[in-house]
Amino acid sequence: MKTKIKICGLNSIDEVEAVHKNGAFWYGLIFYEPSPRNITLEKAKYMVCNGPSDIKPVAVTVDCNLEKIRKIANIGVKTIQLHGKEDSSFCKYLKNNFDFEIIKALSIESFSDVLLAKKYIDCVDWILFDYKSRELPGGTGRSFNWEILRNSKLNYKWILSGGLDYNNVLSALEITKANALDVSSGVEDKDGKKSKNLIARFCEEVVNYNEFKNV
Repeated sequence: MKTKIKICGLNSIDEVEAVHKNGAFWYGLIFYEPSPRNITLEKAKYMVCNGPSDIKPVAVTVDCNLEKIRKIANIGVKTIQLHGKEDSSFCKYLKNNFDFEIIKALSIESFSDVLLAKKYIDCVDWILFDYKSRELPGGTGRSFNWEILRNSKLNYKWILSGGLDYNNVLSALEITKANALDVSSGVEDKDGKKSKNLIARFCEEVVNYNEFKNV
């Protein structure tokens, strides 16, 4: 299985085309107003309808209400990332009523946090592990201790997030053997402003890793 790439926090068609060109599998649309990467439904709809069709848009939400989730579903997004305190019953509701592909984010500080994934693996498609912050639900640009995941042999699909960039992504992969990677601030010149150069360099590292792994 090749390591998949998700570039999060996009705000324009140009950015979608850049991440698509460089081999990303998903792109993230952040529906969380405190984030510098927050996007409106109108702009997100334009990107989903007019961007490349063979890359998956992901709606990133934080304890979002059902009215907003219905609006997100109506713009054509079929994958949702839950980055708040959503429980397994909420995930099951979304799966049964919206038929979303679901990514559930968990904040990680120790291996005991990793074990919380057991509550979700029967009702979501992917688990995402991110740095545990007391202030922000994500997008901190900080990494947790990846050694927590060395030789963990997790038997579900999972995504590594938090503090990744082109300088450290190979080390992250060698330690964790992640199924997929999620990057946002690591491909930005400044908060909320994506760099096509940094996107290309990050993706190139992962593509080369995949080729080496499959030799």
